[in-house]
Amino acid sequence: MGGKNPSKTLLKGDIVARLHAALPGHFKKDLDRVADIVFDSIANALKNGERIELRGLGSFVARPQKGREFVNPRNRKTVSCRPGRRIVFRAGKDLTVREDMN
Repeated sequence: MGGKNPSKTLLKGDIVARLHAALPGHFKKDLDRVADIVFDSIANALKNGERIELRGLGSFVARPQKGREFVNPRNRKTVSCRPGRRIVFRAGKDLTVREDMN
């Protein structure tokens, strides 16, 4: 894990590697556990309907989504989709890139 990722996707291993570079006195396995705790905390909070706000990054919220019906294009049968929740991320002010309006 870690190292160069040619697909330009930041993976958990990349985050742990960056943490280890910033905090060299700590073991990677301990930093991996910290990352697991943070990600699990975010996931559990969203499952419980809580809003997550990370200053400077943005906010996550689970919004309700209605059940819908779709038509399968192969066999033209109607398929029902149950109601649920979808996760919405809204970028914070510091993360949003805006062009000057001059």
